[in-house]
Amino acid sequence: MKLTIKLYCIFICAFILRSQCAGGQEDRLFYDAVRTEAAGDLDQAINLYLEASTLSHSANLHGNLANLYFKKEQYGHSILHFRKALLLNPRDTELSANLNFAYEMAKMPPPMQSFASNYFSANFLSFWIIICAIIFWTGLLILFYIFFFKTSKKTFLYFTICWVISCLLSCFAACLSLQQQSELYREVIVHFPQTENNHSKTIPLRRFAGESNSANTNILPGESLIIRLGNDGVSKSHQIANGKTWYLANSADGKKKGWIREDEFGWIIDPNS
Repeated sequence: MKLTIKLYCIFICAFILRSQCAGGQEDRLFYDAVRTEAAGDLDQAINLYLEASTLSHSANLHGNLANLYFKKEQYGHSILHFRKALLLNPRDTELSANLNFAYEMAKMPPPMQSFASNYFSANFLSFWIIICAIIFWTGLLILFYIFFFKTSKKTFLYFTICWVISCLLSCFAACLSLQQQSELYREVIVHFPQTENNHSKTIPLRRFAGESNSANTNILPGESLIIRLGNDGVSKSHQIANGKTWYLANSADGKKKGWIREDEFGWIIDPNS
């Protein structure tokens, strides 16, 4: 028993020490990147920020990365990291303004904010689930009260109809938010690979996976795509002979569709994180 307690304590101490070391390393990389950026070495600063992002994420980190990519006129990468920063701090008006400016410089209109995206976004999923639960249980209790203590059948009928409609509407709202959350986890921002120097051309979405296939359509760096799901509910992908993985994707409105190489986009939410 004593041995078990000692092993448990050692495990807890090792976990805490590891967490502190990881946090310290992320902070060191972040401030090294800040100093490197101040010295004018933007490429090295980007590498340090990217290394820090493998350990933890913050709005400041991704905001700084987005600004660096903006300075290098790599607007696809810039838009990607502004989106990541806003996901972590959605109320930051400066980040929102910078994102819109990045879209403008990329010669693209910012995504339209529809009623559904404003009030049924992934951020509202917990809210709608709570509302749905409150409506269901409160209405059920009131129905029991009316049934056992009141004699008016008309009141019972009217309230039941209103309760059912309210439950259906709140469940529908929760389903919309759940759909938005599912798409957020599969949303990617198109950009050129790090080795790409030409920032003016478009990126093709191929008809089939592979470099030699013809383009189904073309998209600009910074555009948003949704990775499609296969019949097994997993992102539809295909790995070709050279080891590169290709993903089947479409635009949010469904008008553009095709295969895109893994190094031609970045995930809003990394599936491996």
